[in-house]
Amino acid sequence: MKDNPTRRSARRRRWALGLALLLPICAAWLVFDSLFAPFSKGGTSVEVPDYKGQAYASLTPAPWLEVTVEYRYDASAEAGRVISQSPPGGARRKLSEARPTCPLTLVVSLGEERLTLPDVVGMDAREATAKLRGLGFAVEETRSFSPYPEGRVLGMEPREAGDYPVGTRVLLSVSAGTPNKTVEVPNLVGLSRSDALVKLWLAELSVAEVTEEPSLLPVGSVIRQSHVAGTLVSAGTPVTLVVSGGEIE
Repeated sequence: MKDNPTRRSARRRRWALGLALLLPICAAWLVFDSLFAPFSKGGTSVEVPDYKGQAYASLTPAPWLEVTVEYRYDASAEAGRVISQSPPGGARRKLSEARPTCPLTLVVSLGEERLTLPDVVGMDAREATAKLRGLGFAVEETRSFSPYPEGRVLGMEPREAGDYPVGTRVLLSVSAGTPNKTVEVPNLVGLSRSDALVKLWLAELSVAEVTEEPSLLPVGSVIRQSHVAGTLVSAGTPVTLVVSGGEIE
């Protein structure tokens, strides 16, 4: 049976109508697939957002980002601000069914690091210095004579308790002990034992020992002294006295 022109025209119209209906369906499927199935076997490329400088609390990361946060002290950045990120903003990553997320590390500022200053007055200077430097302070010392033991911390600056930035300079005032004073040895020969002891004390000297020897001088009178009168010695130097024990029998 021969195909007449009328029938061929009808078939062409039906094909054209079917194709016209199929094209919108295909287009709709492509749109749906790109919006709701981005992780197809072929994968999709995404751009990493740039969060540097933004407040971390206000961020709403994309659902395909796997965010890890690290905190770091930074005096140049306000606390809570993103200092850096890895990968950087603008980098492109490919997502797929096997790898549906992209790891992102954000470094967030804690602001300027501050330390609590301990009170070290009264401590040994070496221990105080080691303690302060161990905390992160810079330490300097000044020494001066005082009646306190050498090496004892007499004062510190700043003195007020509180929190201070890392590296703050702390000045310690440290005792250098008593000065090395020199005194003149008095002449004690001929004095009674008691008078000689008083004169030594007034001269800022001490007594090492007192021994006796027979002598024509009155009993208890000083016969000899260990240091020649007029000699300059350090304050506190001990002096030995020899006193008369009476006439030789």
